[in-house]
Amino acid sequence: MASTTEDQAAVDFPPLLSKKFNITDIKQDVLKWDKEWEAAIASSTAADVLKEISRTVDDSFFTLDDLKFFYLDLRNIQEGANQTLRKIFHEGHFNTIWLLLDASEQRRHILEGLEKASKAPTLWGQDCRALCPEVTVSNLLSEGGKGFVDFLARFSEVFKSSDPALLPNSWWKQASDLPNPWWEQTSNDSKKQRSESTKIVFEVASINRNKFIGFFLLFSLASILHDITHRSKGMKDVLDIVENTGAFFAYSLAQAKSTLRNKPLIRCENCTKTPEDIGQGVRFMVCGACKSTLNFRVSYCSQFCQSEDWPVHKKACGKKKVSKGLIGTKGDHLWKVSGQMSPIADMLRDLPKNQDGTVNVTNIGVGPCKGQRSPAAVRQAKMLEADKDVDYFLFTASDVPVRFVIDDPGAKMVFRINRMFMTQGADSGLEPMAEYMLKHMSGYPGLSRDTILKQLCAEYGNDTTEKVVEWERKTRERGIGTSTVIGYVSKDFKRIFGHNYS
Repeated sequence: MASTTEDQAAVDFPPLLSKKFNITDIKQDVLKWDKEWEAAIASSTAADVLKEISRTVDDSFFTLDDLKFFYLDLRNIQEGANQTLRKIFHEGHFNTIWLLLDASEQRRHILEGLEKASKAPTLWGQDCRALCPEVTVSNLLSEGGKGFVDFLARFSEVFKSSDPALLPNSWWKQASDLPNPWWEQTSNDSKKQRSESTKIVFEVASINRNKFIGFFLLFSLASILHDITHRSKGMKDVLDIVENTGAFFAYSLAQAKSTLRNKPLIRCENCTKTPEDIGQGVRFMVCGACKSTLNFRVSYCSQFCQSEDWPVHKKACGKKKVSKGLIGTKGDHLWKVSGQMSPIADMLRDLPKNQDGTVNVTNIGVGPCKGQRSPAAVRQAKMLEADKDVDYFLFTASDVPVRFVIDDPGAKMVFRINRMFMTQGADSGLEPMAEYMLKHMSGYPGLSRDTILKQLCAEYGNDTTEKVVEWERKTRERGIGTSTVIGYVSKDFKRIFGHNYS
């Protein structure tokens, strides 16, 4: 191969892999294009890919000057990607912003990066996708987008620690130092010109693999940065959360979102087991009548379970879309919640509901006592049970009750959930409730900060003031400023958990 810059830039190998896999034209349907590429990558080995590349080039095609130019070109592209990465991190809270983005917005940015990288000047164009099994939408959007965050960290680490910066990949490494698969099929005369090795071809392909990754990062990060700078429609709500809730809570919300499931679980309607619970090889069945008549899936792990559940299911079979709403399945309105957020989801499932499935905040009552309440706490619990419209009763210095009622439905729900825990006799929920009441009621006629704290000490112990002061200190450290934890959490409760309340 000629070693001039002009010739190297002009090389354009024919599209072998995209043609072999019959990949849809990206201009026709970008989603189908991506889906077909992901399927092609999943079904291929590194040796398969190198074999197709070696069909048109071998080690004799490239010179040492070519390799020097390729490495220099790669470093320039990676420098640009790294500068964009540094710029986007300089804007602040990038990981939080990305994880809070809606999945459709995340996918749009990833696809834009892949589409533009496929058109960028690499030796094999979009065929370079086949060299990058880790750069797929499904991988990068795993765990709510955490896959992309981890990939950026990996790129940054490799770029800083090595030159050339070649991202390691065990799948691709399997193709290193393989013999030329076409050499034995070449005539004896041609063998004199054709190399038996693929060592240099593998090296050139590795360079172009990393060029493709560099272009992908350049274009995907530029797309994200554009939306942040211009506060585009899909980005505006996320930026509002980050700017208005403080760094700690925005980060906490982002981490919570990253644990959400991408799709509902499949559970047996009878024994409640998932395919993973039973083991490999199991194929779940669905009720034929419900599927054909209602387009509704009721799943069973076996004919035995289907027969055993029939006395229950037959009442709605083929007539109504009815399931048991098992945890994590489509019938569970909190199916997305998993991992460390599961205990919160379990608690939300047990909250009182209206007929339309929304949470009935008024009926979130006083939790059953698991220990022994103080006389003051017993009085509080009895008064709250008698007047469900009141969120808490505060008392003036002369012991006159003041009805504390929260107007904001989100704050009311979060407050009452904390109240449910606190009135059980445990101290969980005490500090955020105290903080909220001190913020909103310390200036009320007949009340003061000291009066409210004195009452709470009588209800929940003499160390209450110390606990609340420490909680307020931590709240300020978390970047909440002069507001309260309940106030901040309530703003985005529905966004994270998808919960309606009335």
